[in-house]
Amino acid sequence: MKATRAAGTGLAVGAVLALCTIASPAQATEEGWDRAAGCTEARAEVTSISGWVSPNACTFIKRQITFGEVTTPDRVSAYVDIWSKDATLWEPAKASRPLLQGEEAIRKAISGTLSLIPDFRFQGTRIAVNGPAVMFEAHNEATVKGHEIAYDAVYRVQLTDGGKVVQGRRYYDRHTLFKPLDPELPDLFADIADGGTPDQSRRPVLDPDELVARAEAWNDEDAEALVERLTGAPLSAPGLNGGTLRTTQGKLAYLNRFFDQVSDVQLEPGQAVKVNGATYLEWHGTLLPKDQTDLISFGIIERVDDTGGISSDWTLTFDQLPLVADEAKITELYGRLR
Repeated sequence: MKATRAAGTGLAVGAVLALCTIASPAQATEEGWDRAAGCTEARAEVTSISGWVSPNACTFIKRQITFGEVTTPDRVSAYVDIWSKDATLWEPAKASRPLLQGEEAIRKAISGTLSLIPDFRFQGTRIAVNGPAVMFEAHNEATVKGHEIAYDAVYRVQLTDGGKVVQGRRYYDRHTLFKPLDPELPDLFADIADGGTPDQSRRPVLDPDELVARAEAWNDEDAEALVERLTGAPLSAPGLNGGTLRTTQGKLAYLNRFFDQVSDVQLEPGQAVKVNGATYLEWHGTLLPKDQTDLISFGIIERVDDTGGISSDWTLTFDQLPLVADEAKITELYGRLR
């Protein structure tokens, strides 16, 4: 563990408590909410929908699915229809760069993306809902300069009236997109592997009362604390090429590699959603990548699956690209898409 910093241990407890109260376990696990809200047609198009699905959430899910299916020029309009007029949209960037805000900025951004990757397509997979909070997981595919690319993403949103997104954050690994275009792009986790016998023991699912300590562990760069609490839960994460780490040694090596690459980690609690079989935790803030001079806005989604109240799988979703490429390099990589 690196030296503890005041920013880590001084995390606002109020922010963590706010995170804990967003997701109501009673609502999240009561299957009747799902049936009451309907969403029958949406359920047929995705792997699963879990939690308290409000009518607004159902409307959003159907709009998101429509965007994934449309392949005509109307696709931009289908995407813009997801958002409220004053919405914000985030993905990792230089911390001083303002968020995308407003319908026109979002329209311009998606138009630019689809002009570079016109055959971008996605399929909704696991969706977890608690009222206005949605974690929408998807499997994405695209052809990038003749290379077939596939990657998973978590779209974390907050909804307002009419099922419109008022705040959206996109979590996925852009390194997967650009590695085929630049074979010299560093693979941060390329040599991380298990050693020894896979962990056999299991720990109970994370409890809301533990989130203060977990937030401190991320900010204190304390790999041991993060791994120990999820002993026995196989880890899936960026850079593992679809594999999992099943030993304490492998999981520690992965997180220590992450922390060795960054400093000044200041992640605050974002959104928490607890549903039957899974808990989603968002950590969002800033950090400084190694050999860079500018803080970047950064975030991580943790999903901890559970079976019978015991943690069974642990998944991290984040973008490793800004950890190994500065802003100038990322701009150059986007230029290769043209």
